[in-house]
Amino acid sequence: MAKATATFKEIRFTGLDSELTECYVFIEAGGDCPHTVQGWHHKAFPASQSVQDILANFGKDDPILWPLKAPLNL
Repeated sequence: MAKATATFKEIRFTGLDSELTECYVFIEAGGDCPHTVQGWHHKAFPASQSVQDILANFGKDDPILWPLKAPLNL
């Protein structure tokens, strides 16, 4: 995996649930990146956590490791 790349193409936040803020990140894999990296990754956060706080923690909580789950098309 010496020539693997992962590009963040889109980030979506939903607040449809009053107790949760859901974050979806679309990651595009390149090179010899594992096939499980590409796609929509998802994680839910408490509604009390702001979008700014969620984005600030991307370095500590890597979205590539989040489970795959696509957002609803509304």
